[in-house]
Amino acid sequence: MKSLRLVALAVVVCACATNPATGRRQLMLMSEQEEIQLGRQSDAEVRQTMGVYQDQALQQYVSRIGQRLARAAHRPNLPWTFTVVDEPAVNAFALPGGFIYITRGILPFLHDEAELAAVMGHEVGHVDARHSAAAYSSQTLAGGGLAVLGVFVPQARPFQGAAGAALGLAFLKNSRGNELEADQLGVGYTSVAGWDPSAMPDLLGTLARLDEASGSSRGVPNWALTHPPAEDRVAKVQEAVAAARSAGGTATNRAELEQFLDGLVFGDSREKGLVRGAEFVHPVLRFAVRFPDRWEIMNSDEQVSATETEKGNVAMVLQMADGASGSVQQVAEAGMTKAGFAQTNGQRTSINGLPAYVGTYTGTVNNVPVAVRAAHIQADGRTYLVAGLAPTADFSRVDGTFDAAIRSFRTLTAQEASRIQPNRVDFYVAREGETWESVARGPGGGTVKASTLAIMNGTTPGSPLRAGQRIRIVVPG
Repeated sequence: MKSLRLVALAVVVCACATNPATGRRQLMLMSEQEEIQLGRQSDAEVRQTMGVYQDQALQQYVSRIGQRLARAAHRPNLPWTFTVVDEPAVNAFALPGGFIYITRGILPFLHDEAELAAVMGHEVGHVDARHSAAAYSSQTLAGGGLAVLGVFVPQARPFQGAAGAALGLAFLKNSRGNELEADQLGVGYTSVAGWDPSAMPDLLGTLARLDEASGSSRGVPNWALTHPPAEDRVAKVQEAVAAARSAGGTATNRAELEQFLDGLVFGDSREKGLVRGAEFVHPVLRFAVRFPDRWEIMNSDEQVSATETEKGNVAMVLQMADGASGSVQQVAEAGMTKAGFAQTNGQRTSINGLPAYVGTYTGTVNNVPVAVRAAHIQADGRTYLVAGLAPTADFSRVDGTFDAAIRSFRTLTAQEASRIQPNRVDFYVAREGETWESVARGPGGGTVKASTLAIMNGTTPGSPLRAGQRIRIVVPG
């Protein structure tokens, strides 16, 4: 035992390296080239899983800002890339080696270009200080490998594999100290690159309001889930802002950012399907499912889930079935067995003219006995799984609800699909006497809450609107 401890100590001593951004010694089990290789491999998975937002001009704009920040950083020679991913949640994240991502969902809440620079500067700070690489090294030394963060609702996990290693690495929650360090580094990079460093505390104030308002429930975590409370960080970053002013950065460039926000997709996209009331519609794959009324629906990259509002342990999921070949019955039985569920009964049937197999199953989720009604439905060469899960004691109460939702699965005509469009960001000039509530109901078409509109415009729902004030709104698709 003693010799093993000595070997472990020797590994730690040999693996300590000087942090290029902070000058501190830290545990590091990978070289810079290995860090870059890990980032490159993970970048491919992020792009495949989340998708790149299809707006070349916006991507080039974000990349230009990011490269300016990278030149001001401590590791300018990394292969820095900056990408807007097609996700509606409010977030930004980094992978080792210089791969930075911002979601399109955060963009409408940034008030100017300086805040966009602050977001990316913060993520550059994480890479510069090797926070993810150090966390990876620590977990590897502990023998646990990389702990992949599950971003899906617990009820849904039995039907799909864990999130990929890249997403686990991207959303590995940083310590409070690392977040504050990234804030401080980002403030410095932002100012050296020419932007007003006070954008960082302004950004954190907006994120604090979003934290309070609870934000999006999409599969990619919101900033609030992967970062410490923004409100706590505002005061701590002020010292860094004061020090950074000597670098002379003053640019805010609100108009430059807003030209790229005009028409930006807000919320779900056509490519990933959209939630419209209680119905989920996918105009690209051309199908629709209606979930129970007043259930909370969450649309992620891998699946759609709906949770009963009153009892969060009752849920439904919709996703592509496992890629097994054979008849719909063979696919159903193989997939449910692989997921760990035993069939109690089942039959082939037709759902709105589509071949299907509907069965009931039993199993456990988080050590709780559950019953499942699951339908495997074939449409346009694909097999879809629509399933309802409930604790065994609750199943009889909700089985009829599950069956009704399952039998709502239908295909869309080309004409129906073409009419389904996403919500988008637009601009509106306020009139005399209007409030955030009236704008949300009127020109905004009821697509987002008044509180969301107010936060998008850097204020609170109770603040007055001035006649002639140009504001951001969200208009329905």
